[in-house]
Amino acid sequence: MKKRIIKLLIWLSVLLNILVVTAVILAVTGKLIPLLAPLRMTNMESPNYERLVSQFEGFTVQSGDVVFLGDSITQGGAWHELFPERPVRNRGIGGDRTKGILNRLHQVTNGNPSQVFLLIGTNDVSFGETDETIVDNIVTIIERITDESPETQVFVQSILPRGASYQERIETLNSKIRAAIGDRGEWIDLYSLLLDEDGSIADRYSNDELHLLGAGYAVWKEAIASRVRVP
Repeated sequence: MKKRIIKLLIWLSVLLNILVVTAVILAVTGKLIPLLAPLRMTNMESPNYERLVSQFEGFTVQSGDVVFLGDSITQGGAWHELFPERPVRNRGIGGDRTKGILNRLHQVTNGNPSQVFLLIGTNDVSFGETDETIVDNIVTIIERITDESPETQVFVQSILPRGASYQERIETLNSKIRAAIGDRGEWIDLYSLLLDEDGSIADRYSNDELHLLGAGYAVWKEAIASRVRVP
C-alpha cells in the first residue's frame, strides 16, 4: 500500500513539474496569456467600460474635433494639456479591442470630426485574436470612418512595443496593418520611437511594459504634433 502511495506521489510530482515548466515556456514566449484569455472576463464586459460608453453617447463629437480613439493607452493621455489649442476629444477606454471600437464607432463618426488618431490592437493580442482578425477589423474601422464621415482625416498609429517576448508578434502585425490600410489612412510609426535595444518598450517610457509614462506621451506628441490641425 505504501509503495503504491509513494509511486502515485512520484507521478504527481513529475506531472506538476511538467506543468510548471510548460507554463514558464509559454510565459517566456508570450503564448500563455492567449491560452488563458477565454477564462478571463474582458474589460469590455466590465461596469467601467459600460459607464464610459454610455457617457460618450451623451458627449457628442463635433465637426472640427480631433479625436483620439483607442484603449487605455489612449485613455491615459492628457490630450487637452498636450494640445491645449486644439479641440481634442479623448475616446480611449481601458481594455478596448478592435471589435469594441467597431461597436462604438458611431459615437465618433456621427459628429464628423476633423481628424481621428486611432491606436488599437494590443489588447486583441493579449486575448488571442489572430493577426488576420485584427487587421481586418482595423481596415473595417477605417472604411467605416471614411464612409460615415467622409471629411474626416484618419491616422493609424502602430501598436506600441511591450515586453521583449512580444517583439516579433507586434512587429509582424504592424507590418500587416500598414500594408493593409494602403492609402485609406496615414500610417504613424510610434513603435520604433519607443523601442529599447532589448526588444521591449524602453523603461523610460513605461513602468509596466504596456502603459506610457509622461516621457512616452511626450514622444507621442512630438510624433504627431505637425499633423494635428489647428481649428
